[in-house]
Amino acid sequence: MAVDKAIGKISFLQVCMIFMLMNGLMSHIIANPLLLDAAGRDAWISVILAGLLFLPWCALLVMFMKRTGQQKLQPWLASKTSTIVSWIIVFPICLQLFMIGSSTVLYTAIWTNVDYLPGTPKLALVIVLCIACHYYATSGIRTIAISAGILLPVVVVLGYFVAFSNAPQKDYSLLKPVLEHGWQPVIHGMVYAGGGFIELLMMIAVQHRLKSGARVWKIAIFALFLVYITVGPIIGAVSEFGPIEAAKQSESPYEQWRLVRLGSNIEHVDFLSVLQWMSGAIIRVGFAQFLLVEMMPLTNSRQRNLFNLIVTISYVALSMVPFEKYSLYLWMYRFYFPISLGVALFISIVCITISLFSKKFKEEAA
Repeated sequence: MAVDKAIGKISFLQVCMIFMLMNGLMSHIIANPLLLDAAGRDAWISVILAGLLFLPWCALLVMFMKRTGQQKLQPWLASKTSTIVSWIIVFPICLQLFMIGSSTVLYTAIWTNVDYLPGTPKLALVIVLCIACHYYATSGIRTIAISAGILLPVVVVLGYFVAFSNAPQKDYSLLKPVLEHGWQPVIHGMVYAGGGFIELLMMIAVQHRLKSGARVWKIAIFALFLVYITVGPIIGAVSEFGPIEAAKQSESPYEQWRLVRLGSNIEHVDFLSVLQWMSGAIIRVGFAQFLLVEMMPLTNSRQRNLFNLIVTISYVALSMVPFEKYSLYLWMYRFYFPISLGVALFISIVCITISLFSKKFKEEAA
């Protein structure tokens, strides 16, 4: 049954809604403190400059998808190079998908324990989260797409709600002076903005599930929206808390919820941020796990279900490793984002090169 549901295709709009929730958690929340730490009050400039490079990269991504005929990635690479080479290229993508899932489960569990459920056993939180993600991974891409279509509008409305509610608290003069410490912090911050944007590379892992062909203008609009939802909370954090205090916060968008006050009688509505976070986390982990199974050479439902179960258990096990919040932050700051960006860019270059010169590669191999 799981395989039957997984065989369907979805529209480009649906896959964008999935990626909006999946990448939104990364670019909107997780990358936020890293950007502020690296670039300070100029973090918003880092996002915009990274976005300017992100747009032509998206155009190259569409070109690659067109040249592959939006076939499944590994078989197409194998047909243009060799089976061994194809798996060497695909392996980093599979590893990245696994890291997306495992790091999100760990980050969400730590955030939940620290911020609003400190008395709840971490294992209980992780198991509940992983069961929900496992359900989506085994139910197939249509179930993920339908759920994203329901959850995304709610998440967007809540995002605008907190932005407009905090308007009186914002002081945009705190964004000045611009480039106070030169260009070096801005360039450093671009690594973390790019590390979030580059997750769109996973589009090539799901391209064979799209009903229609990719278009540059469509993915450009989507890319601009990703830039927008990344720069928004950065400007909000600096204008509401100042660059120094904002950089000290581990989840600035969550702290912005604590400022919301409606009149003189309604406040403490930050529980709504939990809905935003969990919507993104469940879709992010479930979709990454689904794609990871998709990339594997599994031929029947039993193999797929077993692999899904192994991945889910590994998420639970890794989340139980003693990891403090600050240690996780340092790991992401020093290793995860820079390495993810570098590897994804390298894979992009390799894939695009193969698509342009595949005949030559095949002739040389023969």
